[in-house]
Amino acid sequence: MRVLIERLLRDYSNHVLADLTPARCTHDHIHSVLDGLIVRSGGFLASESVGNSFEGREISLVRCGTGKIRVLLWSQMHGDEPTATLALMDIFSMLSGEGVPYLQNILDECSLLVVPMLNPDGAEKRTRRTTTRIDMNRDARALVTPEAKILKSLQRKFKPDFGFNLHDQELSRVGTTPKVTAIALLAPALDEKKSVPPVRKKAIQVASCIAQGLSYIAKGHIARYNDAFEPRAFGDNIQSWGTSTILVESGHWPGDPEKTHIRRLNVVAILAALDRIARGSLGKLDTRQYYDLPENGKGIVDILVRGLTVLHPSGKSFQADLGLSVPPSAMWNPEAEEVVIREFGDLTTLTALQTVDGKNHVVRLGDIRLEEAMKRSELQEVLRVNLP
Repeated sequence: MRVLIERLLRDYSNHVLADLTPARCTHDHIHSVLDGLIVRSGGFLASESVGNSFEGREISLVRCGTGKIRVLLWSQMHGDEPTATLALMDIFSMLSGEGVPYLQNILDECSLLVVPMLNPDGAEKRTRRTTTRIDMNRDARALVTPEAKILKSLQRKFKPDFGFNLHDQELSRVGTTPKVTAIALLAPALDEKKSVPPVRKKAIQVASCIAQGLSYIAKGHIARYNDAFEPRAFGDNIQSWGTSTILVESGHWPGDPEKTHIRRLNVVAILAALDRIARGSLGKLDTRQYYDLPENGKGIVDILVRGLTVLHPSGKSFQADLGLSVPPSAMWNPEAEEVVIREFGDLTTLTALQTVDGKNHVVRLGDIRLEEAMKRSELQEVLRVNLP
């Protein structure tokens, strides 16, 4: 598998749609780029409308491949989670481009059914929920939203063998280690007992394949998502409806606000898994590679300033650390200046994407404004330290 991973990484750089960024991940622009890819593919890629969002935006299904193994992939059911959508567009670019003949096996053995943007209304507003304010991923049973109805209808119509449920996740670390989670994986439970019938076992094998593949390029940064059964969630339900479903959560990476590295990991992970599915060799995988993954952990902030001297109005002083959060809007606008002080005090148990030495720097207690958005430049002036 290592050879495949290295080839994918090399060829990805030749096919990545670099001008397609989170800031440009809107319904109209995605469809414009998709139309161009379809034309360029000479009919290899095909797109069809499968319905409309609550506000009337078209939701498209992209098809490619002619094989008997049906694979359904969907992204951005949460509108503010664009990383996998961009990765899927890169995958379309790779599969329809020249120089990657070793991926032909996927197209010969699999039929890919892809919904790049399931919640276009949320994507337009940069919000998690649909325009009805309902979380679509808690609507698999009630089916109140038209978007949820579309996803269920696709599963019912095509009866896919495998499903890829693609998301972004909050900032997490790998277990109790200091390493940030780059990708979290889950083969969702289909009942309270977390039983492992054949449908879920295959999903675990896919997750094991991804864990093995990413270990070559992101070792120690892969985690397992919490597998508590959620009866309203699509992953859990689609698993129970007979489709072996894998959840892929895009995490974070130091100095990568637009998640370009995480996007690359998505492309490599998905294509490596599809290659193994196409070859029919999932059964040869050691599923301990999935079970041995540490779960997502808490206790991580974006920026940690350690060892500040804090001056109290009384004239006394003490040592303290600051934990800063960068709002999610930074993904859409890397030049955004806002930061928020989330933690203050002894933060020796926390880790961070980036750490700053605050020793020999004095700050007044009154300038520490907890849970309040501040301009980065303003906070730098207060702390007298350079923030990354």
